[in-house]
Amino acid sequence: MIVLSRLTRRLAETPNDFTSTAAFAPAVISDVLAAAGRAGLDATTAQPFLDMNPRWRELVLISCWLVADESFRDVTHHEPLVRFLRDDLPKLAELIEPRRFVSDPDRREELARLAMLALAVMPSGETAEQAADRLATVDSVRRYEVLEATKAAEERAAAVRRAMEAERAREAAARYSQV
Repeated sequence: MIVLSRLTRRLAETPNDFTSTAAFAPAVISDVLAAAGRAGLDATTAQPFLDMNPRWRELVLISCWLVADESFRDVTHHEPLVRFLRDDLPKLAELIEPRRFVSDPDRREELARLAMLALAVMPSGETAEQAADRLATVDSVRRYEVLEATKAAEERAAAVRRAMEAERAREAAARYSQV
């Protein structure tokens, strides 16, 4: 178990080096893995991180700073970390400006919880149900998906209303023309 407040504080103290354009993401990822006693990236696993858009790259670097914390050292394994950085972060970076994961308390909590989930670690003092519930309240991707689903449902309802109004107008016109 990891103390969540330690991670959110660490994110708040993210050095500028982890938000600069000078850092090479595959090297930073390999360094984090090596510090945890794991094999770094090879040519295949580094490939997705070579042509990253700037926002995703910045969020990967911020996340590397986070998981480099010693409390993650024993749980940082190659595949879960790479999967988290490669699969989970692009959508998040698309929705949220990466520096908000440093400056905004809710976004810091979100990133810390996502990293813990990806690395199969529970926040100290929380049950799995509590951790999942709290993540659901700060999860930007989930919130976006819910908003998009709601918007789509509203658009479908509006289309049905328009179709019903058009049908009523046709029926009214048909009655009028029979008089």
